[in-house]
Amino acid sequence: MRAEVRTALRITVATAIAAVVVRFVMQQWEGIRISAGALSPSWPGLVVASACVFAGYTVLIAAWRMLLRVWGSPLPPTDAARIWFVSSLGKYVPGKIWSIAAMAVLAKEAGASPVAATGSAIIMQLVNLAAGFAVVALAGAGDLLAAYPLIRMAAVLTVALTLVGLLFGPALLSWAIRAASRLLGQPAPQIPQITRMSLVLLFGANVLAWIAYGVGFGVFWHALLGHGGGISLAALAVYTASYLLGFLALVVPGGLGVRETALTGLLISLSLAPPADAALLAAASRIWLTVLEILPGLVFLPGSSLRRRTPISTPDGPAA
Repeated sequence: MRAEVRTALRITVATAIAAVVVRFVMQQWEGIRISAGALSPSWPGLVVASACVFAGYTVLIAAWRMLLRVWGSPLPPTDAARIWFVSSLGKYVPGKIWSIAAMAVLAKEAGASPVAATGSAIIMQLVNLAAGFAVVALAGAGDLLAAYPLIRMAAVLTVALTLVGLLFGPALLSWAIRAASRLLGQPAPQIPQITRMSLVLLFGANVLAWIAYGVGFGVFWHALLGHGGGISLAALAVYTASYLLGFLALVVPGGLGVRETALTGLLISLSLAPPADAALLAAASRIWLTVLEILPGLVFLPGSSLRRRTPISTPDGPAA
């Protein structure tokens, strides 16, 4: 891709993301202004909450690198972090495929296999969803699942499918790839040797990341309002459930509006916060999390065309 085209693309992406965020803030501004007048947030608490979120990012990037090594296309930590954060900007474009597409392109520029990058990103996304619903099933085993039967049904179904995936995932993956190749009349691509233990580790890493996000949200909640929240199963459950609902709204960029509506409704219906506090917390947490999501990507974006490295062979697989 020519340098001029890459530069124009980066400017376009940054402008589109800024427009989405500004539009959301403007829509919520009046309520935020009125409710925020009496706030006296704890800045150390906000720093701790942000550190929890970045800890979750670190765990997920490490899990993705592990999956790439299994696939025979390892990436150094810096390159993997750059690709992860820049491709994550794609979630603010309608549709859910742009992050995966950007990850494949950037991985290829870094010298890794785009097939490995795409395949590993899809597996990470599926495992992340499964881990999220598992966290909801455990953390929301009381009031949340009792009050919302659809969430309970989705959580139970996902946990059951997750157990099947952990037990039979490698065999099912190989069968699916071979069946698709026969159907398309194409030779089967190299199938990574993903063991059951690798899937268990991947699932555990994603559960740990969801817990880090939930703890961060609870700390943010208490730091912002001075009451409520904290490290609790309730904060973990409502955060994770609302995030998943926002993600599953496929045509909404970044789940904007959907996640906030769900979070506000959960907080009020479960008597965790009064309506004014719930609305303020939903809006403020969206701004906080959006900044934490897009700021690293925008920092990495100007240099996202990575210097190619020479493909290497590793004990985990052939040359990338």
